[in-house]
Amino acid sequence: MKKKSTMLTFSLLAICYAASAQDSAQVSQLNTFVVTATKFAKKQSETGKVLTVITSRQLAQNIGRSVADVLNEQAGIVINGVGSNPGKNRELYFRGATSQYTPILMDGIPVADATGLTSSAIDLRFLPVDQVERIEILRGTQSTMYGADAIAGIINIITKKGGDKPVNAFGDLAWGSNRSLKGSLGLRGQQNNVDYNLGFTHYETDGISEAAPPDSIRDPHYDRDGIKQNSFTANVGIQATEHLKLRPFLFYSNYKSLYDGGPFVDAIENKNQSDLLHTGLRADYDLNGNGQLHGNFSYQKVTRRDESAWGITNLDGRSYFGEVYGNYNITGWLQALVGVEYRKSQMFDTAYRDPYGIREMHNTSPYAALFIKDLHGFSFELGGRYTMHSQYGNNFTYTINPSYLISDKLKIFASVASGFKAPTLTALYSIWGSPDLKPEHATSFEAGAQAFLLNDKLNLRAVAFKRDLKDVIAFIPQTNRYTNFNQQNDKGLEIEVAAQPAKGLSVRATYAYVDGEVTTQATPGKDTTYNNLVRRPNHTGTLNVGYQFTKHLFVSTTLRHTGTRYDQYYPPFPQPMEIMPLDAYTTLDAYVEYRFSPKANLFFNANNITNNKKYWEIYGYSVLGFNVAAGISFTL
Repeated sequence: MKKKSTMLTFSLLAICYAASAQDSAQVSQLNTFVVTATKFAKKQSETGKVLTVITSRQLAQNIGRSVADVLNEQAGIVINGVGSNPGKNRELYFRGATSQYTPILMDGIPVADATGLTSSAIDLRFLPVDQVERIEILRGTQSTMYGADAIAGIINIITKKGGDKPVNAFGDLAWGSNRSLKGSLGLRGQQNNVDYNLGFTHYETDGISEAAPPDSIRDPHYDRDGIKQNSFTANVGIQATEHLKLRPFLFYSNYKSLYDGGPFVDAIENKNQSDLLHTGLRADYDLNGNGQLHGNFSYQKVTRRDESAWGITNLDGRSYFGEVYGNYNITGWLQALVGVEYRKSQMFDTAYRDPYGIREMHNTSPYAALFIKDLHGFSFELGGRYTMHSQYGNNFTYTINPSYLISDKLKIFASVASGFKAPTLTALYSIWGSPDLKPEHATSFEAGAQAFLLNDKLNLRAVAFKRDLKDVIAFIPQTNRYTNFNQQNDKGLEIEVAAQPAKGLSVRATYAYVDGEVTTQATPGKDTTYNNLVRRPNHTGTLNVGYQFTKHLFVSTTLRHTGTRYDQYYPPFPQPMEIMPLDAYTTLDAYVEYRFSPKANLFFNANNITNNKKYWEIYGYSVLGFNVAAGISFTL
C-alpha cells in the first residue's frame, strides 16, 4: 500500500510539472497580504510561517458543500467523517494531531467550546461556508501568537464584510441527494462611515443511516439519521473617528440531528440539539500609518441536549476572551508586536461529580515579538509568551522563525517553537476525568522551501516537521479515564504544487506524510512505544484540475487519496476491543458552474462519482456513495 501511495505522489507532481511548461499567468503572490501569520497585515514574502490561503474564488466553487469539505482537500489535514452521514461529527486531524491541538478562529478570535470532551475547538458542523470570505491555514506550533492549544496549527475563518454600495443582496439555493436542501440569503453594503453584513443559512437533509448494517444482516431497515441546521451572522463596521474603527459581531448557529447507537448498531430514539452563540467586538486604531492598536473581546456559549436510551444529558459551556495588542514599525525593516490576553472557560454539566457546581479555568498571558522585515531578503521572527494559569502556574513558550528570499524566486525557512496545553474541563472534572492530570508541553521543528519556477508559472512548496509532546493526554477506554502518557512524537512531510499552465487552466496538487508514536509505561519501570495515530493515514494526496472553457462555463475535478490506517472497534460488552486495519481508498468529485450573467450562475456538484461504498472512514459507520447537489447562486 505504501508503494501505491508513493506512486500517487509522483504522479501528482509529474502532472503539475508537465503542465507548467506552457504559457500562463503568474502563480506566486508574494505581495499578497495575510493577517494570521503575525496578527497584523504582512506580505507572505516577509514571513517564514507556512501559510495556505483558501481564496474567495475557491470557496465560491464549493457552494453546496461545507467548511469541513473544503478543509479536507488541504495538505496535512484529514477531516474524519466528511464522507459519512452529514449529521456525523467531524474529527479534525492536522499534521497527525487531533482537533484539541488546532484552534479555530473567526476573524482572529478563538471560537471555543467549553463542553468539548477532548478539545475546546469548535464543532465544524456549526460553520456554514456561505458567510466565509477566505480561510487562512497556519501550520506548526503557534502558542506564542495564539496561546494554549495552538500546537498543530491555526485555522482562521475570515467572514464576509460590507459591500461596495449601500445595498448588495446575495444568496444561493441548492437541492441534492437524500432529500437535501440548502439555502442562504444575505445583505451587505456600505454607506458613509458604516459598513454591514447580514446573512442567514438553512440546511436540512434526511441523510443516510449513520451506522452501517452488519454483513450478517440482509436488507436491514436501518432508519435515516437526518440533520437540520440554521445559522445567522451579523457584523457592522463603524469608522468612529479618522483612526478608530469598531466592529461588533454576532454569530449564532444551531442544529438538530439524529444518531445511532454505535458501530453497526441502529437506534431510533437518539437525538441531539446543539446551539452556539459567538458575539463580541473588534476595535482597530491606526497609529498614523506606523502601526495599529487592536482590541478583541468575545463571549461564546455552547449548549447541548442529548437524548438516548442511556438518558438525557444537558451540557452548558461558556468561554470568555479578551485581548489588547499593538504592532509598530520601529524602522523600515524592524517591527514589534506586544499584547496581553485573558481567557476563561466555564462548564455546567450533569456529568460532573457535583452536578450543581461550576467548573472553570482562566489564564492571563502577556506576549511580545520582534520581526525583521525583508532585510536584503532576510526576515526573522523572535517571540515569547508568558502564561499565568489558574491551576497550572506559570509557563513560557517561544518562537524562532528565520526565512530568506532569494531573488524573489526561492524562499527557505525554518522554525523552532514551543507550546503549552492545559487539560479540558471535561478531562479534569467529568465522571471520566482525572483531577490530577498534568498539562502538556510541546516542542516543534520545521524547515522547508518554496520555489517560484518557470517565470512564476509554477509554485512548489515542501515542508518537513517534527513535533514532540510530553505528558500528552488521552482517553483510555480500558479504564474509562483520561490519563497522561509519557510522550508523543510525530513527524511528517508536506508538498504543495500550484500551476496555471495555460489561460483558464489551473492545477493544484498536495501530498502529506505523517507518522507518530506514543511512549508510556505498560508496567512500572518499563516503557513501551507504539503507533497511536488512530484513523490517521500515513499518506494522503489530492489533485485538482480546473478549466474555464468559456467566459460562462467552468469545470473542475478533484481526486483525493487516503492511505491505509487503523481504527479501534469496541464490540458489545463483554467482548474486548479490536484493532481493525482500514484499506486505502480514493474518491473523485466534480464541480460545474455556468455563469449566465455577471451576477448569477448555476452550479452542480457531484461527489464520490465512482460510487465507492466499499471503504471504511470510521469502522462500523456508513459512508455516502455517489451524491449530487445543484442550484443557483446570485448577487444583486
